[in-house]
Amino acid sequence: MARSSNSRPSVDNGPVVISAPSLQTAHRRIRERFGDDAVIISTRTVTRRHELGLGQERGVEVVVQPPGTGAARYNAASARLGLESPTEAAVPAELLREIERIESLVEQVSAEYDRRRADGAWAAADPVTELLVAAGASPAVSRRVAARHGATGRGAADPAEMRGWLATQLRASNCGWEGFYGCHAFLGDSGCGRSDLVLATAAQLQAQGRRTLVLAVMPADPGYTHRLQDAAAAGGYDAAVVTGAQNLADAEPHFATYDAVLVELPRLDAPAMAVGGQLHAWLAANPGFHRHLVVAADRDLADQPGLAGATRDWNCDWVAFTRLDRTRRTGKLLDVLESVPLAVSLLGRDPLHGGELTVASSATVAALVLPPAAPATGAGRLDREVLR
Repeated sequence: MARSSNSRPSVDNGPVVISAPSLQTAHRRIRERFGDDAVIISTRTVTRRHELGLGQERGVEVVVQPPGTGAARYNAASARLGLESPTEAAVPAELLREIERIESLVEQVSAEYDRRRADGAWAAADPVTELLVAAGASPAVSRRVAARHGATGRGAADPAEMRGWLATQLRASNCGWEGFYGCHAFLGDSGCGRSDLVLATAAQLQAQGRRTLVLAVMPADPGYTHRLQDAAAAGGYDAAVVTGAQNLADAEPHFATYDAVLVELPRLDAPAMAVGGQLHAWLAANPGFHRHLVVAADRDLADQPGLAGATRDWNCDWVAFTRLDRTRRTGKLLDVLESVPLAVSLLGRDPLHGGELTVASSATVAALVLPPAAPATGAGRLDREVLR
């Protein structure tokens, strides 16, 4: 078989990982890249979430020892990242120091900018900032967004034009319920509406004809088991309570028998959610899961200081907003999205009690950040007899 001389790696290279949608395609790619003499070390089936949209795809990873290479020790993590040796994986100390210096300068410049723009007169003089503040966003965030808007060369703010521009800036799943399937984990603070969101999502997916499984991991309320059973019976989906992280990991091979698997995690400050713990180790880097950070829209960002840290610690892919029916100041979502730079997956308005649950689109999120009708400023949470 004729082979190009540059298709072979150098003798210093170790094993590499070839990813493909099927084993047949993987073997074809191996032959094209390395010829017939490559040695297959291992093969495994993988499930990966879609980077865009709320679905997943299955494929294979084949570990290959190219012909003519040395017998370097195989490290799965290094091979998957395309690193050829442990020394290449290390970041030079000088580069780390330079990165820290640049980050420090950015923080100083940002702080000085906010300090100089802290007076309310500047906000009142800028129509874009005024629009966003009136919708409920904080002055500091409104100024930053207005600066980005102004850099595009647009003139004075027209609300409709501003919403159109925001729709190009705010990321969302933009896929509808037809694009929602695969494995999804939901995490958030206590009282954020996580349970209602999961149960309503399961009912919606089951109604779409998806075979759905809900797993509640170590619920804090002993009575939640009965609620889960009742909701599952009414919605027609399968459900179970998981009593430990290992039980959840052991159940993962069975997830492929369902179209959608929804995992409700304990509250963020629960002992089981400790960073570095068994549950975190299993989920944070799991390529088959979409990880949704659930955020209550009726809380200001100052009341939720740990969101950015949770996003990093758990490698979150999406933010889902709940309790939208309980605030008139939906512009505050802009503050959250500036702090937690994730795409929006779901929008909930008390869906278990007659409200809506929708898959988010960029246009819908923009309409929340800057509502078509002028919002009532100064209004916080709507009065409710029962807070869920």
